[in-house]
Amino acid sequence: MSGRVERRALAGIALVTVLVIAACGGGTDGTAPTSPGTPTGTVPTTPVPATTSVPPVHVVLFTHIEDNTPSGLLSAATTRAQYVNLRARLLEMAVLARRFDARWTLQPDWKFLLAALEYEDAGLRASTGNLNVLRFLRDSLATAIDAHSHEGSGYNYTDVAHLLDSLGVGGTTVIGGHIWDPALPQFSQWDRFRVPLRGQQFPSVLWRGDILMGSGTPNHVNDPIVSGVWRPKDRNSYFEDDPAGNIAVVGAWRSDIPGIIELAARYRSGQTATTCMLTGSMHITPSMLTAAGGLAEVENTVVKPLSALRESGQVKFTDFTALVATWKADFGARACIYRVSPAAR
Repeated sequence: MSGRVERRALAGIALVTVLVIAACGGGTDGTAPTSPGTPTGTVPTTPVPATTSVPPVHVVLFTHIEDNTPSGLLSAATTRAQYVNLRARLLEMAVLARRFDARWTLQPDWKFLLAALEYEDAGLRASTGNLNVLRFLRDSLATAIDAHSHEGSGYNYTDVAHLLDSLGVGGTTVIGGHIWDPALPQFSQWDRFRVPLRGQQFPSVLWRGDILMGSGTPNHVNDPIVSGVWRPKDRNSYFEDDPAGNIAVVGAWRSDIPGIIELAARYRSGQTATTCMLTGSMHITPSMLTAAGGLAEVENTVVKPLSALRESGQVKFTDFTALVATWKADFGARACIYRVSPAAR
């Protein structure tokens, strides 16, 4: 974006102001294989010499907008007011990320997208260069936009991807959040994306995602603490890489600053080989953005600390699509899984 365009973009909204199974390929990176009840990949090796190039931890900042937002009927004035308020906060978050040259990813579910189709009239678009807010976020403020779906209320991932297309911001193949839990096979069905999935609301539409992020459990009570990128073999061997697999998983790790610092230190101590990609993501929730003083809190506790780590070469801001592309191009698509087992948390 040129300086003139960026100034115009910023002015336009001024008013609306996170492996190594460690079995990188079966323990070939010098770390220990998985053992029950212990962190994987924790056997120290020779510290990395100061002259050796040490990669950064690749970190994604993201925001999920859930399927109950905005709440209420789209025909209600209070629902529109919720949308307008959240819209303004999302724009502010994008400006904040832009100011720190930090990539930010927005992953909305179906209801916010229907609201955008309903509410983005000329009056609202006047503050965003006559573009709907999602187009403006992506094209003018460098926000990555992916599909997120709880696959409830009759809308699945293909439907959400189609709604993104309808708003002019489709195209990525990121599956923005999914359930991983072998104890709940009725929910853990990520492998259905190995082939194109037909829409429920839009049955004529097919879409196939091939990048998983999140690896969550119901209500996030037993989420795996895992960093790295790999291709899961199957539902029962999720943390085993299948080089022939057509879906990649990005580990989320701990979703806090100390966790990112811990990962960066592994490179420098030699615990993790520099040929392995370590990853983490941090969720900036809508409630964080809409709280009084929330944006300042996000800036001071998330964006600034990560930016300082970026300046020292320990972190790289990215999005899920670019991360997987970097994994393939710079790391040779070598699977690396650094996971803390549940018993060792």
